[in-house]
Amino acid sequence: MSEVNMPRLSDTMQEGTIARWLKKTGDEVKKGDILAEIETDKATMDLESYDAGVLEQILVQEGETVPIGQAVAVIGDGAGKTDQKKERQESEQPAPEPASSSSSDEGTQTEAKDTEAQAGAEDTQGAPVAEEKTKQGANGQGRQAESPQQESTGAQDEHAEGGESEDGALIKASPLARRIAQEHNIDLRQLHGTGPAGRIVRDDIEDFLEQQPAAAGAASQTQPEAPSQEAPAPAGAQASMPPDAGVSEVSALSRTQMIIARRLTEAKQTIPHFYVSSEIDMTDALAMRQTFNESAGEGGVKVSVNDLIVKACALALEKFPEVNSSFKDGQFVRHKHINIGIAVDVPAGLVVPVIRDTNIKGVRSIARESKALIEKARASKLSTTDLEGGTFSISNLGMMDVTEFIAVINPPQAAILAVASTSKRFVPVDGEPVIRDLMAVTMSSDHRIIYGATVARFLQEVKRLLQNPFSLLG
Repeated sequence: MSEVNMPRLSDTMQEGTIARWLKKTGDEVKKGDILAEIETDKATMDLESYDAGVLEQILVQEGETVPIGQAVAVIGDGAGKTDQKKERQESEQPAPEPASSSSSDEGTQTEAKDTEAQAGAEDTQGAPVAEEKTKQGANGQGRQAESPQQESTGAQDEHAEGGESEDGALIKASPLARRIAQEHNIDLRQLHGTGPAGRIVRDDIEDFLEQQPAAAGAASQTQPEAPSQEAPAPAGAQASMPPDAGVSEVSALSRTQMIIARRLTEAKQTIPHFYVSSEIDMTDALAMRQTFNESAGEGGVKVSVNDLIVKACALALEKFPEVNSSFKDGQFVRHKHINIGIAVDVPAGLVVPVIRDTNIKGVRSIARESKALIEKARASKLSTTDLEGGTFSISNLGMMDVTEFIAVINPPQAAILAVASTSKRFVPVDGEPVIRDLMAVTMSSDHRIIYGATVARFLQEVKRLLQNPFSLLG
Protein backbone atom coordinates (compact mmCIF):
# COMPACT_ATOMS: atom_id res chain seq x y z
CA MET A 1 0.00 0.00 0.00
CA SER A 2 1.34 3.45 -0.92
CA GLU A 3 0.19 7.01 -0.47
CA VAL A 4 -0.24 9.46 -3.33
CA ASN A 5 1.01 12.84 -2.13
CA MET A 6 0.37 16.33 -3.46
CA PRO A 7 3.44 16.88 -5.68
CA ARG A 8 5.38 20.08 -6.30
CA LEU A 9 4.44 20.87 -9.90
CA SER A 10 6.14 24.26 -10.20
CA ASP A 11 9.04 26.10 -8.59
CA THR A 12 6.70 28.51 -6.78
CA MET A 13 3.98 26.01 -5.82
CA GLN A 14 3.16 25.78 -2.10
CA GLU A 15 -0.22 24.05 -2.29
CA GLY A 16 -2.56 22.53 -4.86
CA THR A 17 -6.29 22.11 -5.41
CA ILE A 18 -7.90 18.90 -6.64
CA ALA A 19 -9.86 20.15 -9.65
CA ARG A 20 -11.20 16.78 -10.80
CA TRP A 21 -10.63 13.12 -10.02
CA LEU A 22 -10.25 11.04 -13.18
CA LYS A 23 -10.18 7.76 -11.23
CA LYS A 24 -12.62 6.64 -8.56
CA THR A 25 -12.29 4.38 -5.55
CA GLY A 26 -11.92 0.75 -6.61
CA ASP A 27 -10.46 1.50 -10.05
CA GLU A 28 -7.39 -0.34 -11.19
CA VAL A 29 -4.40 1.96 -11.66
CA LYS A 30 -1.36 1.42 -13.83
CA LYS A 31 1.96 3.18 -13.44
CA GLY A 32 1.78 6.41 -15.44
CA ASP A 33 -2.03 6.70 -15.32
CA ILE A 34 -3.45 10.17 -14.66
CA LEU A 35 -5.32 10.10 -11.36
CA ALA A 36 -6.57 13.68 -11.14
CA GLU A 37 -6.26 17.24 -12.40
CA ILE A 38 -4.58 19.70 -10.02
CA GLU A 39 -4.85 23.48 -10.08
CA THR A 40 -1.51 25.09 -9.18
CA ASP A 41 -0.14 28.61 -9.09
CA LYS A 42 0.77 28.18 -12.78
CA ALA A 43 -2.02 26.22 -14.46
CA THR A 44 -4.07 23.03 -14.28
CA MET A 45 -1.77 20.00 -14.37
CA ASP A 46 -2.07 16.21 -14.23
CA LEU A 47 -1.42 14.07 -11.14
CA GLU A 48 0.39 10.98 -12.35
CA SER A 49 0.51 7.63 -10.55
CA TYR A 50 3.96 6.21 -9.86
CA ASP A 51 2.59 2.89 -8.60
CA ALA A 52 0.29 0.18 -9.95
CA GLY A 53 -2.58 -1.35 -8.01
CA VAL A 54 -6.08 -0.35 -6.95
CA LEU A 55 -7.19 3.12 -5.86
CA GLU A 56 -8.41 2.11 -2.43
CA GLN A 57 -9.14 5.51 -0.91
CA ILE A 58 -9.50 9.15 -1.94
CA LEU A 59 -8.45 11.39 0.95
CA VAL A 60 -8.95 14.84 -0.60
CA GLN A 61 -12.16 15.68 -2.43
CA GLU A 62 -12.63 17.83 -5.50
CA GLY A 63 -12.34 21.54 -4.73
CA GLU A 64 -10.19 21.03 -1.63
CA THR A 65 -6.74 22.61 -1.29
CA VAL A 66 -3.85 20.97 0.54
CA PRO A 67 -0.11 21.75 0.90
CA ILE A 68 2.50 19.89 -1.11
CA GLY A 69 3.50 16.57 0.45
CA GLN A 70 0.09 15.83 1.98
CA ALA A 71 -1.49 12.49 1.09
CA VAL A 72 -4.44 12.81 -1.30
CA ALA A 73 -5.13 9.13 -2.06
CA VAL A 74 -4.07 5.58 -1.23
CA ILE A 75 -3.14 2.90 -3.77
CA GLY A 76 -3.04 -0.73 -2.62
CA ASP A 77 -3.22 -4.28 -3.95
CA GLY A 78 -7.02 -4.36 -3.80
CA ALA A 79 -7.18 -6.53 -0.67
CA GLY A 80 -9.06 -3.86 1.21
CA LYS A 81 -11.45 -3.17 -1.65
CA THR A 82 -14.19 -5.53 -0.40
CA ASP A 83 -14.02 -4.27 3.18
CA GLN A 84 -14.13 -0.65 2.01
CA LYS A 85 -17.15 -1.37 -0.18
CA LYS A 86 -18.94 -2.95 2.77
CA GLU A 87 -18.07 0.00 5.01
CA ARG A 88 -19.25 2.44 2.35
CA GLN A 89 -22.58 0.62 1.99
CA GLU A 90 -23.03 0.60 5.77
CA SER A 91 -22.20 4.31 5.96
CA GLU A 92 -24.86 5.01 3.34
CA GLN A 93 -27.57 3.28 5.39
CA PRO A 94 -29.72 5.60 7.51
CA ALA A 95 -28.55 5.72 11.12
CA PRO A 96 -30.89 3.89 13.51
CA GLU A 97 -33.53 6.16 14.95
CA PRO A 98 -34.74 4.61 18.24
CA ALA A 99 -37.45 7.17 18.74
CA SER A 100 -38.61 7.19 15.11
CA SER A 101 -38.52 3.48 14.12
CA SER A 102 -41.61 2.06 12.44
CA SER A 103 -42.31 -0.30 15.36
CA SER A 104 -42.20 2.59 17.82
CA ASP A 105 -44.48 4.67 15.60
CA GLU A 106 -46.99 1.85 15.25
CA GLY A 107 -46.93 1.16 18.96
CA THR A 108 -47.43 4.80 19.81
CA GLN A 109 -50.21 5.15 17.25
CA THR A 110 -52.00 2.02 18.56
CA GLU A 111 -51.79 3.21 22.15
CA ALA A 112 -53.19 6.60 21.14
CA LYS A 113 -56.10 4.98 19.29
CA ASP A 114 -56.86 2.55 22.12
CA THR A 115 -56.85 5.36 24.64
CA GLU A 116 -59.20 7.37 22.47
CA ALA A 117 -61.59 4.44 22.02
CA GLN A 118 -61.68 3.68 25.74
CA ALA A 119 -62.29 7.27 26.64
CA GLY A 120 -65.08 7.53 24.05
CA ALA A 121 -63.79 10.79 22.70
CA GLU A 122 -66.24 12.47 20.35
CA ASP A 123 -63.57 14.38 18.41
CA THR A 124 -62.62 11.98 15.60
CA GLN A 125 -59.71 14.22 14.62
CA GLY A 126 -58.04 13.80 17.97
CA ALA A 127 -56.22 10.55 17.20
CA PRO A 128 -54.72 11.67 13.90
CA VAL A 129 -53.58 14.91 15.52
CA ALA A 130 -52.01 13.05 18.42
CA GLU A 131 -50.51 10.53 16.03
CA GLU A 132 -48.96 13.24 13.83
CA LYS A 133 -47.49 15.01 16.82
CA THR A 134 -46.05 11.75 18.07
CA LYS A 135 -44.45 11.04 14.67
CA GLN A 136 -43.04 14.54 14.40
CA GLY A 137 -41.55 14.38 17.86
CA ALA A 138 -39.98 10.99 17.25
CA ASN A 139 -38.64 11.89 13.84
CA GLY A 140 -37.27 15.16 15.15
CA GLN A 141 -35.23 13.30 17.74
CA GLY A 142 -33.92 10.89 15.10
CA ARG A 143 -32.85 13.61 12.66
CA GLN A 144 -31.26 15.85 15.23
CA ALA A 145 -28.02 13.87 15.07
CA GLU A 146 -27.92 14.30 11.31
CA SER A 147 -27.95 18.09 11.10
CA PRO A 148 -25.05 19.79 9.28
CA GLN A 149 -24.02 21.44 12.57
CA GLN A 150 -23.44 18.10 14.27
CA GLU A 151 -21.74 16.64 11.21
CA SER A 152 -19.13 19.42 11.49
CA THR A 153 -18.34 18.38 15.10
CA GLY A 154 -16.98 15.05 13.96
CA ALA A 155 -20.06 12.85 14.50
CA GLN A 156 -19.45 11.41 11.04
CA ASP A 157 -16.16 10.55 9.36
CA GLU A 158 -14.36 13.50 7.78
CA HIS A 159 -14.82 12.09 4.30
CA ALA A 160 -18.34 10.71 4.68
CA GLU A 161 -20.92 12.07 2.32
CA GLY A 162 -24.06 10.85 4.08
CA GLY A 163 -27.02 12.73 5.46
CA GLU A 164 -30.76 12.11 5.10
CA SER A 165 -33.57 14.05 3.49
CA GLU A 166 -37.13 14.00 4.79
CA ASP A 167 -37.99 10.82 2.86
CA GLY A 168 -34.95 8.97 4.23
CA ALA A 169 -32.92 9.27 1.00
CA LEU A 170 -29.18 9.73 1.34
CA ILE A 171 -27.83 13.25 0.80
CA LYS A 172 -24.37 13.08 -0.78
CA ALA A 173 -22.16 16.16 -0.49
CA SER A 174 -18.43 16.84 -0.49
CA PRO A 175 -16.88 18.05 2.79
CA LEU A 176 -16.14 21.44 1.19
CA ALA A 177 -19.77 21.81 0.08
CA ARG A 178 -20.99 20.92 3.57
CA ARG A 179 -18.68 23.50 5.16
CA ILE A 180 -19.86 26.28 2.84
CA ALA A 181 -23.49 25.26 3.37
CA GLN A 182 -23.01 25.41 7.13
CA GLU A 183 -21.40 28.86 6.93
CA HIS A 184 -24.38 30.19 4.99
CA ASN A 185 -27.07 28.20 6.88
CA ILE A 186 -28.12 26.34 3.74
CA ASP A 187 -30.27 23.21 4.04
CA LEU A 188 -28.68 20.67 1.69
CA ARG A 189 -32.10 19.10 1.11
CA GLN A 190 -33.00 22.13 -1.04
CA LEU A 191 -30.20 21.41 -3.53
CA HIS A 192 -29.83 19.05 -6.45
CA GLY A 193 -26.27 17.73 -6.79
CA THR A 194 -24.45 17.88 -10.12
CA GLY A 195 -21.35 15.97 -9.02
CA PRO A 196 -20.63 12.26 -9.48
CA ALA A 197 -23.64 10.08 -8.53
CA GLY A 198 -25.64 13.24 -7.75
CA ARG A 199 -23.24 14.45 -5.08
CA ILE A 200 -23.56 18.10 -4.02
CA VAL A 201 -20.31 19.94 -4.77
CA ARG A 202 -19.01 23.47 -4.28
CA ASP A 203 -20.44 24.74 -7.58
CA ASP A 204 -23.96 23.69 -6.52
CA ILE A 205 -23.66 25.73 -3.31
CA GLU A 206 -22.30 28.75 -5.18
CA ASP A 207 -25.06 28.55 -7.79
CA PHE A 208 -27.65 28.40 -5.00
CA LEU A 209 -26.14 31.46 -3.29
CA GLU A 210 -26.09 33.42 -6.56
CA GLN A 211 -29.76 32.65 -7.22
CA GLN A 212 -30.94 33.83 -3.81
CA PRO A 213 -30.76 37.62 -4.43
CA ALA A 214 -32.57 37.23 -7.75
CA ALA A 215 -35.27 35.05 -6.19
CA ALA A 216 -35.74 37.50 -3.31
CA GLY A 217 -36.05 40.40 -5.74
CA ALA A 218 -38.67 38.61 -7.83
CA ALA A 219 -40.69 37.71 -4.74
CA SER A 220 -40.70 41.33 -3.54
CA GLN A 221 -42.12 42.47 -6.90
CA THR A 222 -44.90 39.87 -7.12
CA GLN A 223 -46.10 39.87 -3.51
CA PRO A 224 -47.99 42.85 -2.00
CA GLU A 225 -46.35 44.55 0.90
CA ALA A 226 -47.81 43.69 4.28
CA PRO A 227 -47.45 45.65 7.51
CA SER A 228 -44.42 44.33 9.36
CA GLN A 229 -45.05 42.91 12.85
CA GLU A 230 -41.36 42.47 13.56
CA ALA A 231 -39.23 44.76 15.64
CA PRO A 232 -37.37 47.45 13.68
CA ALA A 233 -33.87 46.55 12.46
CA PRO A 234 -30.98 47.85 14.55
CA ALA A 235 -29.55 51.19 13.57
CA GLY A 236 -26.90 50.85 10.90
CA ALA A 237 -28.10 47.45 9.66
CA GLN A 238 -29.50 48.94 6.45
CA ALA A 239 -26.30 50.84 5.82
CA SER A 240 -24.30 47.60 5.89
CA MET A 241 -26.16 46.29 2.82
CA PRO A 242 -24.44 47.04 -0.51
CA PRO A 243 -26.32 49.65 -2.56
CA ASP A 244 -26.80 47.22 -5.46
CA ALA A 245 -27.75 44.18 -3.38
CA GLY A 246 -29.93 41.83 -5.42
CA VAL A 247 -28.72 43.36 -8.70
CA SER A 248 -25.01 42.54 -8.96
CA GLU A 249 -23.77 39.03 -9.58
CA VAL A 250 -21.07 37.76 -7.22
CA SER A 251 -18.90 34.79 -8.17
CA ALA A 252 -16.00 33.17 -6.37
CA LEU A 253 -12.50 33.26 -7.84
CA SER A 254 -11.10 30.05 -9.24
CA ARG A 255 -7.88 28.72 -7.79
CA THR A 256 -5.91 30.00 -10.79
CA GLN A 257 -7.51 33.46 -10.59
CA MET A 258 -6.73 33.71 -6.88
CA ILE A 259 -3.07 32.89 -7.51
CA ILE A 260 -2.82 35.36 -10.40
CA ALA A 261 -4.33 38.09 -8.21
CA ARG A 262 -1.90 37.34 -5.38
CA ARG A 263 1.21 37.19 -7.57
CA LEU A 264 0.42 40.38 -9.48
CA THR A 265 -0.32 42.21 -6.23
CA GLU A 266 3.02 41.07 -4.82
CA ALA A 267 4.78 42.11 -8.04
CA LYS A 268 3.41 45.66 -7.92
CA GLN A 269 4.01 46.01 -4.17
CA THR A 270 7.55 44.61 -4.07
CA ILE A 271 9.07 45.48 -7.46
CA PRO A 272 9.91 49.15 -8.22
CA HIS A 273 8.47 49.40 -11.75
CA PHE A 274 9.41 52.07 -14.24
CA TYR A 275 8.32 52.39 -17.86
CA VAL A 276 9.94 53.38 -21.14
CA SER A 277 8.03 53.61 -24.43
CA SER A 278 9.08 53.67 -28.06
CA GLU A 279 7.53 53.58 -31.53
CA ILE A 280 8.71 51.14 -34.20
CA ASP A 281 8.18 51.39 -37.96
CA MET A 282 6.92 47.89 -38.90
CA THR A 283 6.34 48.57 -42.62
CA ASP A 284 9.31 46.54 -43.86
CA ALA A 285 8.79 43.80 -41.28
CA LEU A 286 5.17 43.30 -42.37
CA ALA A 287 6.21 43.16 -46.02
CA MET A 288 8.94 40.62 -45.30
CA ARG A 289 6.54 38.50 -43.22
CA GLN A 290 4.05 38.37 -46.10
CA THR A 291 6.74 37.25 -48.53
CA PHE A 292 8.13 34.78 -46.02
CA ASN A 293 4.71 33.15 -45.44
CA GLU A 294 3.90 32.99 -49.14
CA SER A 295 7.10 31.07 -49.76
CA ALA A 296 6.12 28.56 -47.06
CA GLY A 297 3.10 27.37 -49.06
CA GLU A 298 -0.23 26.19 -47.67
CA GLY A 299 1.19 23.42 -45.47
CA GLY A 300 4.13 25.42 -44.10
CA VAL A 301 4.46 27.17 -40.78
CA LYS A 302 3.15 30.76 -40.83
CA VAL A 303 5.15 33.39 -38.98
CA SER A 304 3.26 35.94 -36.89
CA VAL A 305 4.28 39.48 -36.01
CA ASN A 306 4.80 38.29 -32.44
CA ASP A 307 7.29 35.66 -33.63
CA LEU A 308 9.37 38.43 -35.21
CA ILE A 309 9.19 40.46 -31.99
CA VAL A 310 10.27 37.43 -29.92
CA LYS A 311 13.29 36.90 -32.16
CA ALA A 312 14.23 40.61 -32.07
CA CYS A 313 14.05 40.68 -28.27
CA ALA A 314 16.15 37.51 -28.01
CA LEU A 315 18.92 39.02 -30.13
CA ALA A 316 18.75 42.28 -28.14
CA LEU A 317 19.06 40.32 -24.88
CA GLU A 318 22.30 38.84 -26.19
CA LYS A 319 23.63 42.38 -26.53
CA PHE A 320 22.23 43.56 -23.17
CA PRO A 321 22.63 40.59 -20.77
CA GLU A 322 21.79 42.75 -17.74
CA VAL A 323 18.18 42.81 -18.97
CA ASN A 324 18.26 38.99 -18.97
CA SER A 325 18.71 38.97 -15.19
CA SER A 326 16.81 38.52 -11.92
CA PHE A 327 16.93 39.90 -8.38
CA LYS A 328 16.88 37.07 -5.83
CA ASP A 329 17.75 37.05 -2.12
CA GLY A 330 19.50 40.38 -2.37
CA GLN A 331 21.69 39.27 -5.27
CA PHE A 332 21.76 39.73 -9.05
CA VAL A 333 21.35 36.53 -11.08
CA ARG A 334 22.45 36.82 -14.73
CA HIS A 335 20.94 34.02 -16.81
CA LYS A 336 23.04 32.23 -19.41
CA HIS A 337 20.03 31.03 -21.40
CA ILE A 338 17.55 33.37 -23.10
CA ASN A 339 14.07 31.98 -22.49
CA ILE A 340 11.21 34.25 -23.53
CA GLY A 341 7.71 33.87 -22.09
CA ILE A 342 4.69 34.80 -24.20
CA ALA A 343 1.50 35.85 -22.42
CA VAL A 344 -1.50 33.77 -23.54
CA ASP A 345 -5.12 34.63 -22.77
CA VAL A 346 -7.03 31.56 -21.52
CA PRO A 347 -10.49 31.19 -19.91
CA ALA A 348 -8.92 30.80 -16.44
CA GLY A 349 -7.01 34.09 -16.78
CA LEU A 350 -3.46 34.37 -18.07
CA VAL A 351 -0.56 31.96 -18.50
CA VAL A 352 2.98 32.59 -19.75
CA PRO A 353 4.51 29.54 -21.49
CA VAL A 354 8.21 29.78 -22.29
CA ILE A 355 10.13 29.44 -25.57
CA ARG A 356 13.62 28.33 -24.62
CA ASP A 357 16.90 29.44 -26.21
CA THR A 358 15.10 31.79 -28.58
CA ASN A 359 18.34 33.52 -29.58
CA ILE A 360 19.65 30.39 -31.33
CA LYS A 361 16.38 29.36 -32.96
CA GLY A 362 15.16 30.41 -36.39
CA VAL A 363 11.99 32.43 -36.88
CA ARG A 364 10.10 29.42 -38.26
CA SER A 365 11.13 27.28 -35.28
CA ILE A 366 9.92 30.00 -32.92
CA ALA A 367 6.63 30.19 -34.84
CA ARG A 368 6.16 26.41 -34.68
CA GLU A 369 6.90 26.24 -30.95
CA SER A 370 4.80 29.31 -30.17
CA LYS A 371 1.76 27.85 -31.95
CA ALA A 372 2.11 24.53 -30.09
CA LEU A 373 2.38 26.26 -26.70
CA ILE A 374 -0.67 28.45 -27.36
CA GLU A 375 -2.74 25.40 -28.32
CA LYS A 376 -1.63 23.57 -25.17
CA ALA A 377 -2.39 26.61 -23.01
CA ARG A 378 -5.95 26.94 -24.32
CA ALA A 379 -6.50 23.20 -23.81
CA SER A 380 -5.09 23.42 -20.22
CA LYS A 381 -2.37 20.93 -21.17
CA LEU A 382 0.75 22.92 -20.31
CA SER A 383 3.39 21.01 -18.36
CA THR A 384 5.66 22.32 -15.62
CA THR A 385 8.52 22.50 -18.12
CA ASP A 386 6.43 24.69 -20.44
CA LEU A 387 5.94 27.29 -17.70
CA GLU A 388 9.26 27.44 -15.87
CA GLY A 389 12.58 29.09 -16.59
CA GLY A 390 11.47 32.29 -18.32
CA THR A 391 14.00 35.16 -18.25
CA PHE A 392 12.01 37.82 -20.16
CA SER A 393 8.35 38.18 -21.15
CA ILE A 394 6.29 39.69 -23.97
CA SER A 395 2.61 40.65 -23.73
CA ASN A 396 1.10 41.41 -27.13
CA LEU A 397 -2.39 42.97 -27.47
CA GLY A 398 -1.81 44.18 -31.01
CA MET A 399 -4.57 41.98 -32.41
CA MET A 400 -7.14 43.79 -30.22
CA ASP A 401 -6.76 47.32 -31.59
CA VAL A 402 -4.88 48.63 -28.55
CA THR A 403 -3.17 52.00 -28.86
CA GLU A 404 -0.82 51.62 -25.88
CA PHE A 405 -0.62 49.80 -22.53
CA ILE A 406 1.84 48.80 -19.81
CA ALA A 407 2.29 45.32 -18.33
CA VAL A 408 3.16 44.05 -14.85
CA ILE A 409 6.55 42.34 -14.47
CA ASN A 410 6.47 38.56 -14.12
CA PRO A 411 8.78 37.93 -11.11
CA PRO A 412 11.62 37.14 -10.76
CA GLN A 413 12.26 38.51 -14.27
CA ALA A 414 13.70 41.99 -14.77
CA ALA A 415 11.35 43.23 -17.48
CA ILE A 416 8.33 42.66 -19.71
CA LEU A 417 7.56 44.23 -23.10
CA ALA A 418 3.99 45.38 -23.83
CA VAL A 419 3.19 45.46 -27.56
CA ALA A 420 0.27 47.50 -28.92
CA SER A 421 -1.40 47.50 -32.34
CA THR A 422 0.20 48.58 -35.59
CA SER A 423 -1.53 51.55 -37.19
CA LYS A 424 -1.02 53.47 -40.43
CA ARG A 425 0.09 57.08 -39.99
CA PHE A 426 1.73 59.82 -41.98
CA VAL A 427 5.39 60.31 -41.13
CA PRO A 428 7.99 62.57 -42.80
CA VAL A 429 10.42 60.74 -45.10
CA ASP A 430 12.96 62.94 -46.87
CA GLY A 431 10.72 65.91 -46.15
CA GLU A 432 7.63 64.29 -47.66
CA PRO A 433 4.61 62.82 -45.77
CA VAL A 434 4.54 59.03 -46.24
CA ILE A 435 2.11 56.46 -44.80
CA ARG A 436 3.95 53.96 -42.59
CA ASP A 437 2.88 51.13 -40.22
CA LEU A 438 3.83 52.23 -36.71
CA MET A 439 3.72 50.07 -33.55
CA ALA A 440 3.94 51.37 -29.97
CA VAL A 441 5.80 49.33 -27.35
CA THR A 442 6.31 49.96 -23.62
CA MET A 443 8.82 48.16 -21.46
CA SER A 444 8.18 47.70 -17.73
CA SER A 445 11.45 47.21 -15.84
CA ASP A 446 12.67 46.41 -12.32
CA HIS A 447 14.66 49.46 -11.19
CA ARG A 448 16.69 47.33 -8.76
CA ILE A 449 18.25 45.47 -11.70
CA ILE A 450 18.32 47.84 -14.68
CA TYR A 451 18.10 51.59 -15.21
CA GLY A 452 16.47 53.94 -17.68
CA ALA A 453 19.42 54.38 -20.04
CA THR A 454 19.90 50.61 -20.34
CA VAL A 455 16.23 50.09 -21.17
CA ALA A 456 16.31 52.88 -23.76
CA ARG A 457 19.33 51.34 -25.48
CA PHE A 458 17.68 47.91 -25.38
CA LEU A 459 14.54 49.27 -27.08
CA GLN A 460 16.70 51.02 -29.69
CA GLU A 461 18.27 47.65 -30.55
CA VAL A 462 14.84 45.97 -30.80
CA LYS A 463 13.70 48.82 -33.03
CA ARG A 464 16.79 48.55 -35.25
CA LEU A 465 16.27 44.81 -35.74
CA LEU A 466 12.56 45.08 -36.57
CA GLN A 467 13.12 47.98 -38.96
CA ASN A 468 15.78 45.88 -40.70
CA PRO A 469 13.83 42.61 -40.59
CA PHE A 470 16.16 40.48 -42.73
CA SER A 471 18.66 40.69 -39.86
CA LEU A 472 16.26 38.40 -37.96
CA LEU A 473 16.73 35.61 -40.48
CA GLY A 474 20.50 35.25 -40.10
